[in-house]
Amino acid sequence: MNPDLETATAAHHHVFCTCDPDTLDAPWKAGLCAVLHAEGPAAIGQLLDAFLSAEGASISRVLTRVRRVARLDAHDDATPLSYFGQALTQMVNYRWRAKDGPGASAVFNYSRNLLYILEAETRSCIREDRRRGLLDGHAGVPGGASQDRKASHVNKSRQLYEIESECQPSDEELVAFHNERMRATRKDAARQGVLIARNDLQAPKAVPLDQAFTEADSRLSLNSAGGAAAVEWSDRIETILARCEQFDLTRERSRKRRLKRETVKAADVAKVYFAHHTIGEFPTRSEIIERLGATEPAARRELGARLRAVLEVAREEFADYWRAR
Repeated sequence: MNPDLETATAAHHHVFCTCDPDTLDAPWKAGLCAVLHAEGPAAIGQLLDAFLSAEGASISRVLTRVRRVARLDAHDDATPLSYFGQALTQMVNYRWRAKDGPGASAVFNYSRNLLYILEAETRSCIREDRRRGLLDGHAGVPGGASQDRKASHVNKSRQLYEIESECQPSDEELVAFHNERMRATRKDAARQGVLIARNDLQAPKAVPLDQAFTEADSRLSLNSAGGAAAVEWSDRIETILARCEQFDLTRERSRKRRLKRETVKAADVAKVYFAHHTIGEFPTRSEIIERLGATEPAARRELGARLRAVLEVAREEFADYWRAR
């Protein structure tokens, strides 16, 4: 048997684990830690299967909440499970695994509440497909919003290439130019999911279910990509999350003694606060406390301080919006 698979099945962290010591016993942490340190698609697939099998009961409870909140059919198990798989794959590939060098990213290393994170991501995937009409009589394309954002970035790269070279780029030239631009302008282009391959210039379309046999793959029309404002908001919120993660890391390193209780991290507060920003919904302080489980008085006070820090960072990132009003 694959040694990585044995590690995951035994519910132990990978031998090269870099997780924060306070998070080692967090639910789902050991199985996903092994996934993130696995080498090769085959090993990753085996470990994901082992994780899904070992955590079936807790995943089922999460999907029950997803089904209720998202107003899905109470007897439909396949749809929420499919979206959970989509959310898990996106988090593994674009958040926790995509980075320079071995191991997992700090986003994963310091996460304690993976159940809530993946539940929120699953609901976000469902909400986005519903917004695009892909849950109401259409066969949809999971991740449509990310395709729109990526298309907008590629469209900008195409325009810059045409200005610089005074000619239309080939697919290979466009891919190379775009990826070089993203690496030069982004802190972590791979983790932010903005790098492309030639296949990304093709995109499947949503088609009615009664026409599901129809050929759906065609050239991606980059000129019809999603609104630039939504893309810019998402980019700025990514920056806010990155700053909060750095703030948490600096604070933990400067701590002279370790607390007996779990601390509240600004990055976790920011993720909860901006989880539904695409539809204009922002939680109250009480809702954030409930979602993070910060019920102890000390944790509630700490959460208040972290929320103020998050809002201060957000005001700085969106300062030009306020000046324009």
